[in-house]
Amino acid sequence: MNLDGIKALLIGTAIAFSGGLLRVLVSIQNKEKKQLWEHFVTLAIVVIVGFTMSYLMNRADLHDKWYSTGVLFVLGYGYDKFLKMITTNLPYWIDTTVSLFIETRYGVKTDRHTHVEEEKKDDLIP
Repeated sequence: MNLDGIKALLIGTAIAFSGGLLRVLVSIQNKEKKQLWEHFVTLAIVVIVGFTMSYLMNRADLHDKWYSTGVLFVLGYGYDKFLKMITTNLPYWIDTTVSLFIETRYGVKTDRHTHVEEEKKDDLIP
């Protein structure tokens, strides 16, 4: 890796860090119930992810494109929101994937969701 590659890695990491820092400052301003160590962990993760993404963008020759800056900043700012969205929806995605696999592999349709929805409807009827 040459000097330009190292410079691209450092700049990309700094951009992601600035997005993460903005997220931490917004979190503090909104008085979210986070401990100080959680903010440091957030910034450490942002640095690691920003460095990794900068490296990948550098290898793909995207580090000098205008959108790479935006991607890194948004990644740094919103990574915890993306992580929360993924972990909230992950059980549903896994259940859907497993159901689809069972249906295509064995021809058995799993209708677990319809039973749950019917139980919820029954709870609503007095």
